[in-house]
Amino acid sequence: MISRLRTLLGWLSPRTLAGQTILVVAASLFLVQLIGFIIYYATQRSQWYTVAAAPGVIRILEVLDPRDRDDDGDRNRFRGVILSNRAPPMIGENQEDIAERAQQLFQTAGLRPLLVRAAIAERPGRRLPRLLRPDGGDRGPRIQVQLSVQIRSNQWITVFSRAAPIDQPILQRLIGQTLFVYAIVLIPLVWFTRRLAAPLRELTAATARVGTPEGAAPVPEVGPRDVRQLASSFNTMQDRIRSMLEEKDHMLGAIGHDLRTPLTALRVRTETAVEDAGDRDRMVKTIVDMQKMLDDILSLARVGREREPPQRVDLAALANAAIDDFEDTGAPVERDEMARAVVLVHPRAIRRALANLIENAVKYGGHATVSLRVEGQYAILAVTDAGPGIPDDRIEDMLQPFTRLEASRSRDTGGTGLGLALVRAVASAESGRLHLSNRPQGGLLAELALPLAH
Repeated sequence: MISRLRTLLGWLSPRTLAGQTILVVAASLFLVQLIGFIIYYATQRSQWYTVAAAPGVIRILEVLDPRDRDDDGDRNRFRGVILSNRAPPMIGENQEDIAERAQQLFQTAGLRPLLVRAAIAERPGRRLPRLLRPDGGDRGPRIQVQLSVQIRSNQWITVFSRAAPIDQPILQRLIGQTLFVYAIVLIPLVWFTRRLAAPLRELTAATARVGTPEGAAPVPEVGPRDVRQLASSFNTMQDRIRSMLEEKDHMLGAIGHDLRTPLTALRVRTETAVEDAGDRDRMVKTIVDMQKMLDDILSLARVGREREPPQRVDLAALANAAIDDFEDTGAPVERDEMARAVVLVHPRAIRRALANLIENAVKYGGHATVSLRVEGQYAILAVTDAGPGIPDDRIEDMLQPFTRLEASRSRDTGGTGLGLALVRAVASAESGRLHLSNRPQGGLLAELALPLAH
């Protein structure tokens, strides 16, 4: 039931340009149709008042016509007319609108009666011969119209006439004509909006591939001039971005090669040339730290630029493999519940991100616990520790590159400040997210959420 309601609301409130355009036009057409039918209904009802009042008005005017005074004329003039010296009883429902219209007709004819009263009552209509009935049924009820006019203080004239009942199937006509107008207007509009939205959908899909190694094919420059200009501008922008990214990749490759080679040579010379063991170990450790920082910087710069396509991976197996590497070194890492979850990711990037989280937990919390669970459409890797955590107002800062909670610049206490920034960059590149929070019992909780593969 809830899903059907959401589907209905989705239809009533479309989010696409084509859907919103069609909805606005359809609503405008319906409003115009409704206003038109209201005016039509009011006009026809006004005409019906005239039709209902006119026969009685004409009959009374004939009675009051002084030109025909012979006996036969008097008999014809007063046939069906009731004369009285006081107000007659009204048969049926009083109709002030008909009385007002009759008053207007009398004034147009030059007669100004003191008072006009009108009433209508239903009465059965005469039956037509069966062959003349279009549907074989009765004609339906007829309306009896009573018109009573006070000419003088003690003179009333009353006549009865008949009229067809006012029949206004406005709802059926409104629906029928609206559907007809919709068919005439909306069918071409749907075709046009779909034609207009097709280049925009291609542009949206191409935008999602900008900056990836495979890149995006040029967007076809079709459709209206504005859309063609937008596609042309996008293609030009994409070429510029592609050139800048390729230059960045070449630069990073050159930096990595040019720095690793002298660092490796420096480490070899240090190990062979420095005689003091303490100095030699400190120098070698500094060189290793420099190599580690260089690797972190290059990894952060290359996030999202993997040349290999993403793969379907059992995230539990990948996490267990990363934990095994830490256990082989004797690091205090434990496994908690590991649910089975298949994700479409770049395995090396995810393994590097998980390793960073575990390394931080061991370094700052003394112990790491890794678990995997599934919530909705996401698989969530959680790494917890029992350390001091991070102040709530500094959590967002810690996700920025080269930001460290410890103020000193010592590599032994503060690290490079790139670990969490690298994890967040990997999560974003894999359409996931990284969330940090302090545990109530103490320690930090780091959750890496990745979308499940479909």
